[in-house]
Amino acid sequence: MKILEVLLCTRDLNRNNVVSKSILLFVATLLLVGCSIESKLNREYKGKSFLGVMAVKGAPTHIENLIGGGTLRTYQKRVMLKETPINTGQFQYESFNAPKVLKSEITQFKVSNEGIVLEIKYSCEYSK
Repeated sequence: MKILEVLLCTRDLNRNNVVSKSILLFVATLLLVGCSIESKLNREYKGKSFLGVMAVKGAPTHIENLIGGGTLRTYQKRVMLKETPINTGQFQYESFNAPKVLKSEITQFKVSNEGIVLEIKYSCEYSK
């Protein structure tokens, strides 16, 4: 009888352990999604005046008038990333370098006629 009770308790503990691991994984996923650049920008600027964006980022690189009113204001930042050595972890006669890459960050703000930020989109692209 005691053996059956012990087996039932350990089975319940294993279920609780699986449930707690699932909850932990879910919370970690939410934290990672919540920390993305686009989420951060939405928290800082969405629903607020575009003047706040301009105070931090300066003038946009491109402004496009939208059909139905409002504007799409784009910030584009390009940075050339330098060559970096690749270490294979083994002895090697020649050095290997990752090639230079152009990193383009594009942030777009959809702004209403009243100057309020309605929507924010962020993208990052890499090219040779």
